[in-house]
Amino acid sequence: MDNTVKRVIAFVIIAVILVVAAYGSYLPLRKAQMFIDTLQSFQTTPPTSLQDLETRLSVPLDYPSPIGQEELVRNTANSVLGLVQRSQDASTTANIIQFLNSYYDPIIASGKGMSFGQDLYLEGAINEIAFANTGSADFLLSAKRYYAAAVQLGPNRPQSLYGLFDVYRALGDASDTVSVANTIVGNWPSDQNVGPSLQAFFASLASSTKAAKKTATK
Repeated sequence: MDNTVKRVIAFVIIAVILVVAAYGSYLPLRKAQMFIDTLQSFQTTPPTSLQDLETRLSVPLDYPSPIGQEELVRNTANSVLGLVQRSQDASTTANIIQFLNSYYDPIIASGKGMSFGQDLYLEGAINEIAFANTGSADFLLSAKRYYAAAVQLGPNRPQSLYGLFDVYRALGDASDTVSVANTIVGNWPSDQNVGPSLQAFFASLASSTKAAKKTATK
């Protein structure tokens, strides 16, 4: 093998190493740092509007990196969770969730990820809080879908089971509420919250049924 060929091979190897280093180390690190800088900027210069918030968060989220997108979207979801909790406007809440889902939907559609169960849970939690703040049934049904998917993926994960327990009660679904309650108590016999919550749920159902019958007889 002559020197020219050796130099070409060496050049190719070095180029491959540099590319791998860039994609495997530099780009994910740069993406994470941009996200941290964005969150820090919110402390000194709070977003002036929803559009401003989305524009600034989009910078790290759109930064090209083959590694780290799922984690960054999950961290963004945790940040958005606080915004949804504070928002009382249905339109604003819907826009926040739409923005988040523009990044989360491809991850959910892939059906996999390092912490995919947590991704599903966060989506459920955000939609449940959105329902609590706005009363929109669409958010409640979305929360049910995400929690149910999370439970299917990990049948004994407490966060998603408790979330599904809350959603079924909000829907007035007695059968599924009892089923999830039994699963929770079966896994964690020392739980002291599910029993009283279940009693309150059935008392509320009975009261609603009694009121409906009274109205119907007038």
